[in-house]
Amino acid sequence: MTMEQEHLSVTSNAAVAGATEPLCWICKTNKADSGEHKTKRSDLLAVLGKPSQGQPFYYHDLEKRNRAVASLDAKILKSPVRICSRCNNARTQAHDFAWEAMSDRLRLRRLKVGQWVRCNRIFRYCTKREMINVQLFFLKLTGCMIAEAKENGHDVPIPLDAFSDAIMSGRPHAEVHLQFGRHDGGIGRSNLHVWKTEPGGSILGGWLYKLDPIAVSVIYAQKGRFEHRRDLWHPHSRTSRKRFQIADFMYGKRDQAELKASNVVGADPAAAAADTA
Repeated sequence: MTMEQEHLSVTSNAAVAGATEPLCWICKTNKADSGEHKTKRSDLLAVLGKPSQGQPFYYHDLEKRNRAVASLDAKILKSPVRICSRCNNARTQAHDFAWEAMSDRLRLRRLKVGQWVRCNRIFRYCTKREMINVQLFFLKLTGCMIAEAKENGHDVPIPLDAFSDAIMSGRPHAEVHLQFGRHDGGIGRSNLHVWKTEPGGSILGGWLYKLDPIAVSVIYAQKGRFEHRRDLWHPHSRTSRKRFQIADFMYGKRDQAELKASNVVGADPAAAAADTA
């Protein structure tokens, strides 16, 4: 079994520098003493099963490949930036449960790219509340990535306070959108990329949560600077809050198509080899 786990591009896997006893970035009150899984533990268990010393799965990131993982509670599977036990358990438990339920249902359905899925087909009861909880789950993961970058001295122009406020209040983050889609390889997360547009200096960021055969794109779009797209889901959207469209994250198939195209009759074999190396 394998697990693809790319790491945040603006951080490193090294221990985060900072105070001896840093505070939780969510509540800003309690000691940060609890590690949040980069990929939800229940997702790893459902897709990869339970690893052991005799049958580990393997962790890859930008620093090193093929690190054996024999436990779902291994330190390497958790964010270097910690939050407090209360925030990681009681405060965000409903968020975790909502994503666990949605993850199970999406993976069991035969989803097609371009298909529209009504949110009440995922959550029959309390649909609006549960979908907000799903967004809050991804806010926790994204906030840990941003906090890690900031603690390591990187200038990430995305305010972390808004993530904290949303989780503490149970209300959606106005600038974070989700896109649900089909994926064809790897389990883990992509790099977090952040851009500042020119001209205007508007901030846009995003990363991909990969759980073959599905994936979720988490997109930060500065409020008032970008036009809302109907293929992105947000709790406050007038056009898409009650349903979402299955996006195309089938990158492996596109790579294969490009490979085939480079090997058409008459193509230069040397050039084709260079293109696919």
